[in-house]
Amino acid sequence: MINLTRLFFLFAVTLLPCRLWCAGMPSSLAERIDSILSGRRMTVGVSAECGDFSYVMNARVRFPLMSVFKVHVAMKVLADMSASGTSLDTVVHVERAMLRENTYSPLRDARPSGDVDITLAGLMRYSVAESDNNACDILIRMAGGIGQVDRYVRSLGVDGFRLMHDEDAMHRDITRCYDNWSTPEAMTRLMKIVFEGSAPLYAPLRSMMAATVTGADKIRAGVPESLPVAHKTGSSDRIAGIKTGDNDVAVVRMPSGRNCYITVFIKDSAETDAVNAAVIAAVAREIVEEVTARGL
Repeated sequence: MINLTRLFFLFAVTLLPCRLWCAGMPSSLAERIDSILSGRRMTVGVSAECGDFSYVMNARVRFPLMSVFKVHVAMKVLADMSASGTSLDTVVHVERAMLRENTYSPLRDARPSGDVDITLAGLMRYSVAESDNNACDILIRMAGGIGQVDRYVRSLGVDGFRLMHDEDAMHRDITRCYDNWSTPEAMTRLMKIVFEGSAPLYAPLRSMMAATVTGADKIRAGVPESLPVAHKTGSSDRIAGIKTGDNDVAVVRMPSGRNCYITVFIKDSAETDAVNAAVIAAVAREIVEEVTARGL
């Protein structure tokens, strides 16, 4: 059977500079990634770690998180649940008024009449794996507000980010997306906490990220199908044709059993969504190939 996502990726990379794919490929990872980005009207930030390997580019620059911040939200909710002894099977009642129109919401689309009962696990799955904006805002309210989410993540020793708005506030004013930001370096650090520390606490989040259905044309498309990928994507609308943010943060399990952490953020892109995704996929591909070549 033909994998349409991978076929699309192979087509999309033809949009990238030919010298990356032709004879005379640049020798270093930095040079290869520079070739991917050559001529692209966007700002890109990258942070990658695998064992003693690391690669950074604009890693301390602020990028709009977009829906990647749903990872932060899920971490706070899981911490609260652990502290209170609340089960993921706990049922939450979602009123129709909580399911706002004119925003991305598979939950609302599946339950258009509203007034539904759903488990916390189900609500979190909608937010993380399907990037549901309404589910995210319900979880933010349960967490005590976006300020509490920000404070919790800082308590883990992570800085280089800020959370100020929920999805509804950003939907009402897209410029607020810039207020919810992170550096690529900080995002990679946070992912290492999720996947390497407090194993029982964040286990549900790891599973949900592994089940992500959005952004199959981003990091997932650039990584061999044989390698498991857990990731969270983010994507914005456009202001005068400029895309505020297009992101993917992933954990790739290498054949050695090591976790390869890859954060690729794009902001202020004048390129198409297809080109943005192809850039993210190509950067991830180069990183994974470099890690593989080093035997990590």
